[in-house]
Amino acid sequence: MVNFDKLLPGCLDGVTIVDFTWVLAGPHATKLLADMGASVIKIEPFKVGANERHLLLTKTVNDVKHSSYSINVNRGKKSICLDMKKAQGKEIVTELIKKADVLVENYSPGVMERLGLDYESVKKIKEDIIYCSISCFGHWGPYSDRPGYDIIAQAASGFTAMYELPQGAPMSIGDTVAGTHAALGIVAALFDKKVHGRGQNIDISMMDCLFSLHENSVPWYTISQAVGEKIAPPRLGRYYFNYAPFGVFQGKDGRVNIACLEEPRWPRLVATMGEKYAWLMDDPRTKNVSTRCLNATWLNTIIDEWVMSMDSVNEVERLLQEAEVACQRVLGIPELVDTDPHVKAREMIIEVDQPFLGPMKMFGSPIKMSKTPSCLRGYGPLLGEHNDDLLSKVLDLNEEQITALYSDEVLYHEPAVELDNKG
Repeated sequence: MVNFDKLLPGCLDGVTIVDFTWVLAGPHATKLLADMGASVIKIEPFKVGANERHLLLTKTVNDVKHSSYSINVNRGKKSICLDMKKAQGKEIVTELIKKADVLVENYSPGVMERLGLDYESVKKIKEDIIYCSISCFGHWGPYSDRPGYDIIAQAASGFTAMYELPQGAPMSIGDTVAGTHAALGIVAALFDKKVHGRGQNIDISMMDCLFSLHENSVPWYTISQAVGEKIAPPRLGRYYFNYAPFGVFQGKDGRVNIACLEEPRWPRLVATMGEKYAWLMDDPRTKNVSTRCLNATWLNTIIDEWVMSMDSVNEVERLLQEAEVACQRVLGIPELVDTDPHVKAREMIIEVDQPFLGPMKMFGSPIKMSKTPSCLRGYGPLLGEHNDDLLSKVLDLNEEQITALYSDEVLYHEPAVELDNKG
């Protein structure tokens, strides 16, 4: 069980972030920054809280509703719940911005402007603020006023077009990639601020981020275009159209991924496949890496045939690992969370005491730093859990002032906060 009091400071210790984010792209960005030690103050709508608090999977334990989605993306953050439609609520937000280094938001373009909290307005509150906006299409360009979600960005970026079958990604790749780019941009802006003493506006588009990830399809098209031979890359299924042996191969009891693109490993793969496939060493289509990739579909089909002929994918994995050919049996979520030794060794699943829920496994941080660790630094907060703490310690309000804000329905916390404080 993680003891949050014994964690070493992260590299962003001392950085304060005001968080106007919801669902995933924004919360993912601020989660990464919180893992690195930043103090993230999540501003949540009065009584209802951020949207992700209502997303599945939800469970009610000890009369307290828990959202797996919210716990994951908001762990380690401080929740303040207030009514920004009231002058006192807006004033609290203004004072928090004055104390902050960064503001992050991922509402549709125009929402923050209507709240009077767009970049130019916030810059008047805090001249050197680093202001990061994340949206589906960015804040300029002909698509910028369109509503968008992750799956919309997948379609717009060419990501969906690369699938052989009509489908979406199994996770919100547009949101998380945009959130990661946002975190990188914020860290870079913090460095610039340290050197030059200035803030700036960062505009992150989910479409931009996904489009920039086309490692082969776009460069393939543009180089062919440059020589006057436009080639639209084929769509992707289990096999990769331009790599071989490379793909997801079906066995009798599961799937195994194999990648063999280095010349010295090719003879080892063929030898492992046995005498039946020895002819592959002499076929002109397998002469070198380039010819094998040019004949990718044909060769990958043969590899698929061999995998299916084996007793199990475990046996395929064992033989290829002995031959030092890159391969991996396809792992499922239960195995990864509960038994996989590498996930455990890398501390990618750790156990945290979530209030009213008890011990719960959560993601560790994928960013491993030796001196200033990036790691989970707190559980998923209850709605409004940090109202009193933030207002007293950050804004120097006294108990009487805070009580008045509750009475005036400017502040709100869910009833569980008082139960937790008592316990």
